[in-house]
Amino acid sequence: MIRLASPDIQKDDIKRCVEVLQSGNLVQGTQVKRFEDSLTDFSNDIGGFCAVSSGTAALHLALKALGISKGDRVLVPDFTFPATANVVENLDAEVQFCDVDPSTYCLTPELVENALASYNGQIKALIVVHEFGFPAPIQSICDIARKKNIYVIEDAACALGTVADGHHVGYYSDCACFSFHPRKAITTGEGGAVLSKNISFIEKIRQFRNHGIQIIDNRIDFFEAGLNYRMTDFQAALALGQLKRYPAEIEKRKQLADRYLSLLDDETGLELPILKEGHSLQSFMIKLNSHIHRQKTIDALAARGVQANLGAQALHRLRYYHTRYKRTDADYPISSQLYDCGLVLPLYGKLEEKDIKTVSKELKKIINND
Repeated sequence: MIRLASPDIQKDDIKRCVEVLQSGNLVQGTQVKRFEDSLTDFSNDIGGFCAVSSGTAALHLALKALGISKGDRVLVPDFTFPATANVVENLDAEVQFCDVDPSTYCLTPELVENALASYNGQIKALIVVHEFGFPAPIQSICDIARKKNIYVIEDAACALGTVADGHHVGYYSDCACFSFHPRKAITTGEGGAVLSKNISFIEKIRQFRNHGIQIIDNRIDFFEAGLNYRMTDFQAALALGQLKRYPAEIEKRKQLADRYLSLLDDETGLELPILKEGHSLQSFMIKLNSHIHRQKTIDALAARGVQANLGAQALHRLRYYHTRYKRTDADYPISSQLYDCGLVLPLYGKLEEKDIKTVSKELKKIINND
C-alpha cells in the first residue's frame, strides 16, 4: 500500500525519546525548550515559539490571549478542517464564513474585503488558513485587517516551512499556529505551537498553557484561569531530529509534486493545484471533475494499493455548523465544490518517483474506466 502520509521518524528520533523516558523527566522541560528554540531558528528568528499539546490548543490559546470571547465574531475560511472554527465556538464567539479561491484553496484579499463589507464592521478577528501549505497572500490581508483594527491569526497547521510574501508564516500577523499531528510533515504524535513577533504575547500563551501559573519570588501563584496544554518532553524529543531534516524533506516533496504535475497534466478529468513559490507541500490535492464520483475513486485506488482521501471540509455543510448558522452551498460555492471533488494523493519524502508514477497511472485508469 502506498500510504497517504508517513512521518519521517528514524532510529535516532526513537532513541532520543527513549532517553527521555528513561530519565524520568516526562513532562514539559528541557527538550520542549530545545524544540521551541529550534523552531525559532528554523523560522529565521521571526519571534518566539510556545509549544503546546496540539494544533487546536495553539489556536484556542491564541484566540483566548487576544481576548476573543462571547459575542465576538471571527471570520474563517469555509474550506478548512473544523478545528479552525471549533476553537471560536468554544470561546462562545461566533463564526462567520468566507469562501476561498478555487485554485489556491485559500482566502484572498478580495474575498476578505467583500466578506468584511458584508458583516459591516462586526468582525473582531480573522483566521487565515495556509491550506495544504500554500502561502496565502498574508501581507495584503493583514494590511486590510489593520485598517479595520481586526486581529489576524494564521492557521499554519499545514504550513511549517511555508514562505508567504518573502517571510516564513507568522511574520505579518498577530500570531501563527502550527500542528505536529502524524499527518503533518513533522510529528510529535499530537502537538502544536504558537509563533508571534510579540514576545509578551508569547509569554501570555506560556502562562495560559500551564494552568495560569506565574512564579514570583520563588512562589507559585495562579494569575489566570489557565489550561493544561503543555507538550511533554518525549514528544519534543521525537521532533528535534525531524526538524533538522525538514529542509531536505520540503525539497523532496517539491520534486515529487512536480512529477505529479507532469504526469497528470494531460488528464482532462481533473484540475491540478497551483504550486506557488514558498509552498511547503504538506499535502497534494487535485480536484476531480464533478461527474467523477470521489468516494468510488478513493475505493478503487485503495483496491489498487494506493491510499487517498478528501481534502478538507466545507464547514457550512457539517451538521453542527449547518444547524447553527443555516448557510447553504449557494453562499460558498467554491468551498462546496472543493469539499465534493477534492482528492488528496500521497506525498511525503519517503516516496520514490516510481510511487508517483504508480499513483498517477492508477488514477488515470480509474478516471477513464480502464
